[in-house]
Amino acid sequence: MPATMNWAQCHTRPVLMIPGPTEIPFPVIQAMNQPPAIQYDRHFDEQVLEPTTLALREVFQTKGEVILMPGSGRTALEAGALSVIEPGDRVLVVGAGQFGILMREIMNRVGADWSEFPVEWGGRLDLDRLAREAQRVRPKALTLVHNETSTGTTYPAAEVGKIARSVGALFLLDTVSSIAGLDVRTDEWGVDLNMTGSQKCLAAPLGLALVSVSPRAWETMERRSKLARSYAYDLLRWREHWIPVSRGGKIPDGSPRRQPVSIPTHLTAAMRVAATLILEEGLAHRFRRHEIAAGALRRGLAAMSLEMFPDPAILSNTVSCVKTPKGIDPSAVVTLMRDRYGVLIGTGLDKIRTTTLRIGTMGVTASPLYVLPTLSALELALRDLGYKSEPGACVAAAQAAFADAA
Repeated sequence: MPATMNWAQCHTRPVLMIPGPTEIPFPVIQAMNQPPAIQYDRHFDEQVLEPTTLALREVFQTKGEVILMPGSGRTALEAGALSVIEPGDRVLVVGAGQFGILMREIMNRVGADWSEFPVEWGGRLDLDRLAREAQRVRPKALTLVHNETSTGTTYPAAEVGKIARSVGALFLLDTVSSIAGLDVRTDEWGVDLNMTGSQKCLAAPLGLALVSVSPRAWETMERRSKLARSYAYDLLRWREHWIPVSRGGKIPDGSPRRQPVSIPTHLTAAMRVAATLILEEGLAHRFRRHEIAAGALRRGLAAMSLEMFPDPAILSNTVSCVKTPKGIDPSAVVTLMRDRYGVLIGTGLDKIRTTTLRIGTMGVTASPLYVLPTLSALELALRDLGYKSEPGACVAAAQAAFADAA
């Protein structure tokens, strides 16, 4: 068979094994196949938006409010930051990768007096040193990326939350690539603002920003000396215009509400179904499924003699970052896998863009149905580029891992 055979030509699009957006369950897609709804209609507020946010409370493992807004994970990060941080407030940012750096830039835009706690990319977080730095800085807020998408690492958010509490700081947690794939315990960990997006492990379409808000965060917003610099993304306006009195808001129970910013109705309907599917599966099962799938993927990568980029102690179960073989261009691997084999993975970001690949196991893709073909496509693409490994060994290793976990 000629080496130029294009196996992807018979497909309409590549399978998404990137670190988000991810594949979407069919019932979620179906939820968007409906006529337009009126976003300010009371029926939408009470029968669609409200049930969605209440279901997301369970996903976030919080008793606090979960605010849903148009946007992305970055929108959620900026809305959280600008709502609680005023110009001159001290903020300690844990910078362990590209998205830790992003939070630093957001804090710079809102005028914070920020300082960075740098962590080597792919390296462990020194909690003792962080605790000492927090004691020295005494910040108003401490920020962390729970699951650093750029490096495929998961950091100990529970322990960082304890450090934040020890110095009286708000704990702002980016869970963009972890919520609904990893066990994120918002209330138990003392997270004041849990900020994420819809398109990764939640397995909903791109376009929604989500933020859970603790009582301490609401109190901080109430004590501001000046209004937040954004009108649309000031989270306090949700408390004033949409949250009922019985839940700590300002709207009398049973009264009509006003969304501070118009909510996308189709995306909300899709998110409602996505949250329902998560809860029907059960959080414990879902987290275990992601753990098994990521472990099987890593077993397959090891069978091809490929090395993971991060420290083995902090490997993520939703994003795997693997080093490419010497002499192999990651972008060539991505292009070949997509164009010839119909599977899309990603390169690394920034300073590791030319040396690593990133593969997502998120939502429905955390399963043999997606992991095994991805490994096969990767093996074939690497072989086309001159890197040889034992044929089929990666798939066999992953199959064994799935079988062992059954």
